[in-house]
Amino acid sequence: MTNPQLSIIIPMRDGVETSWLQEILKVHGSVEIILVYPPHVPFIPINDSRLRQITSPLRGELIQRVTALLNASGKYVLSINCDEYIHHNIIAIAEDYFSEFPDSYFFRLNQVQFPFGKLPIDKPWDYLPNIKNIEVRNPIKEKTYSEEEKKYTIREIPITPFDNKLDFFALFRGRRDQRGPHQENFDKKVWKNELVQEALKGVVSTLTIFGPFKYIPFWTADRLMGLSVQARFFEPGKIAGHWLPLPEQLRTEDNPPNQARKNRRYVLAEIPLLKQFPGFGYIWNLAILDRGGIFMVWFPRDTLKNIAQKLGLKKSNVS
Repeated sequence: MTNPQLSIIIPMRDGVETSWLQEILKVHGSVEIILVYPPHVPFIPINDSRLRQITSPLRGELIQRVTALLNASGKYVLSINCDEYIHHNIIAIAEDYFSEFPDSYFFRLNQVQFPFGKLPIDKPWDYLPNIKNIEVRNPIKEKTYSEEEKKYTIREIPITPFDNKLDFFALFRGRRDQRGPHQENFDKKVWKNELVQEALKGVVSTLTIFGPFKYIPFWTADRLMGLSVQARFFEPGKIAGHWLPLPEQLRTEDNPPNQARKNRRYVLAEIPLLKQFPGFGYIWNLAILDRGGIFMVWFPRDTLKNIAQKLGLKKSNVS
């Protein structure tokens, strides 16, 4: 079988509507769509040769996303969520982009967000101009552009500066080495899958504690995968990718009221990163010296607040 041009991988949750998947399947061209469900959640009853539905061994965003990525066979791979809608011509956009920027690791989709229940599903997708005809904007010089001009130019994304030095003063004044136009996250970007598959080898191996015992955070795949790929193929000063302009290529619907977004401990992603790349000062600053890093594990305020609400000691703000 010929491998598809693009693999779209999506971690699923309970109660996803069939209409959402019907929209995702409107993508044109050579695509495979991999849905990974938590245990005991039934598949959406749709038969399509481009669709692969898998049950993960555990519930959790990280294990579901990694399971999907390990099964992705496309030339390119894109990770989105089950409340997001993708441009029907995303494969043509990807081919156009990598033809113009063959040395890039990824490109980021332009995203528009809508309130829950307000996403215009029937709204047609506008065509993106040919990539080679769009002006490329250097983020260091972007102050010379008006806000309107920024919306319709391609923005360069430098690679994460992993070679930054260890900064002990970050404990007292906060970090500074993370500032700049680089991006840590993996989702909502179209990546070269050969780079992702190579990085996955390191990610999966670091989840083993010893023997059969694994350390698998419930979530954090977004940061873990984004930094793992960039660190494994790190080139100082490289432009790793670009952020595409309007018109949008991704539409996102807010979570339903009963699944509100919560505070997250990104340090759970940083433990495997430290195991993989102990020589990078940036990752030590991120995991150990950042004010939201490993020291916050000893005083997890949001976790304690959640426990207090369940015990009836504190009222919840969610109506």
